[in-house]
Amino acid sequence: MADKSRQDGHLAQNAAVLLKLAQTMAKLGVAPVPRNYELFFEALSGQNQALTRAVAALGSHPSQSRIEEIGVKYHLPGFAAIATDTIRADTARAISALNHGLKNSIAKKEAFVALLRHFIGRLETDPVAGISDFADDAGRLRDAVTAFEREERAFAISMGETVAQLGGIGSDIGAMRKASTRDPVTGLANRIAFSARLAALYDDGNAAGPAALALVTVEGLRGISESHGAAIAEKALKKLAPVFRKSVKKNDFVARIGADEFAFVFHDVSTENAEAIAQRIRASVEGVQITLPNRTFTTETLSLSTGIAMALTASSGTDLFTQAELALGAVRASGKPGVLAFSAAIGSHAKKTYSPHAA
Repeated sequence: MADKSRQDGHLAQNAAVLLKLAQTMAKLGVAPVPRNYELFFEALSGQNQALTRAVAALGSHPSQSRIEEIGVKYHLPGFAAIATDTIRADTARAISALNHGLKNSIAKKEAFVALLRHFIGRLETDPVAGISDFADDAGRLRDAVTAFEREERAFAISMGETVAQLGGIGSDIGAMRKASTRDPVTGLANRIAFSARLAALYDDGNAAGPAALALVTVEGLRGISESHGAAIAEKALKKLAPVFRKSVKKNDFVARIGADEFAFVFHDVSTENAEAIAQRIRASVEGVQITLPNRTFTTETLSLSTGIAMALTASSGTDLFTQAELALGAVRASGKPGVLAFSAAIGSHAKKTYSPHAA
């Protein structure tokens, strides 16, 4: 019942946020498309002050192109398709300019070589040419050398600018890729990156090895958000992120996949190892003190509920996720934080509970 009440409160809070977004966008005359909702949500959250100022500077009835410029600049995932088109166009222009410059440079080099050959030919075939003719040819050659050097310097500068532009495009691609796979609050991998990692565990149809998936709910985080606001909850998440990073090995993985949900992938572990790691992470989280606003001597603590499933006993990434989710559900149903690995008993109980033929 308590979980149901918290869920209802969370849904009500989300509905209030969406209503505020819709009202703000309608007042400013902004088109109600998904990527615009994403941009204005990020602006209203205040997590990126530069983005907030940029959106505030739009004023009433901003053009969609201006909105998209901001979304692309701050690498919001919803604007990735637009960013990709921009990058593609910029790359095409840079390569076209480079191609034109190379062709032009080659043509001028060929003209210079032809003039040089002509001069050498005169020296070899007409040794008694008049001094005035020789001086004229030498003068033309000198002028050609001067022009050639000037053109080469200009081409070198143009090449440098093009290389710098292509480097900037490469940086934009890297930033866009990072934004599309990173959670903006914690800096950890997001659900998109997690889905890819989960699929990779069964790349050839079989489990890659003795890996474990641990699905985690941060107990108490939603209560902090409801009582003290989303900003305090986000500060708590930022405190948890380094704890999670330090708790896993180099080849392991952690991602934020929901408001208060995280996923860990542990490699080369047994069920007992995975449970021990999860318990250590839970103990570390319980040691984190969350400072509350206007309460100098009052802090909150959090804990974790964790469901674990083993890759070798699941048939696919989806099956592995379902098993870990059922284990997590069993932990939370007990009413207190803890760690539980999936078992046949949990699976059997779930089938009885969710069977369409159940009374």
